[in-house]
Amino acid sequence: MNKLFQIIFILSFGICFSQINVEEIKKNVTENPQEYKSYLEIFKKNPASLTQEQMNQLYYGSRFVKSEYDLSNYNDDYKEVWKPSEKKLSKSNAEKIVTKAEKAYVKDPLNRLILKNISNIYSVLGDNAKEELAMIQYNAVMNTIKNSGSGDSEDSPICVIWAGDVIAQIDNLHGYGTAADFKQNMKYLPDGSTITAYSMGKKKIFVKLVGGFRWEQ
Repeated sequence: MNKLFQIIFILSFGICFSQINVEEIKKNVTENPQEYKSYLEIFKKNPASLTQEQMNQLYYGSRFVKSEYDLSNYNDDYKEVWKPSEKKLSKSNAEKIVTKAEKAYVKDPLNRLILKNISNIYSVLGDNAKEELAMIQYNAVMNTIKNSGSGDSEDSPICVIWAGDVIAQIDNLHGYGTAADFKQNMKYLPDGSTITAYSMGKKKIFVKLVGGFRWEQ
């Protein structure tokens, strides 16, 4: 894999934090679904050509588009496909699961877990082109989350679309105190999202779950 290209791609997104306007993104996806589909097709083939604003519209807009592969599907496939791909796979095992992994990718190409794991599968199979594309797509998603906000205040929260990604931000509190110091506070926002403040000692992180919880899953 071309590591230098990945680094250049990451830097191309810049270090400025975006302002994620949930109501505007939801309106755009609802009233102009063709634009969303256009961005998605570009993401599948050449993600580096999307601007940060377009990635914001695509990634956070996906929260308001019905997915053909939801969390329950991911959990159903976890033992057979995704758990093995998180570790060092043998080539024979990679060959057994790649077809099912690709079907999942087609249904949910913005899922960061699918992107990371399918990249590992392609790596074992020696398919460098597909491995690199999946990793570039993964980095695009991760940088979109990273650039969504500093996480230092309620006005600049880190924005995610999965509840699991909210909890994952707790890792950033390590080293700032003990478990006894840990606190959290969540509130609902007018746009349907939730914002959670995690704190440990003097460190505090604000995380916004765009669109709120997916109760249907």
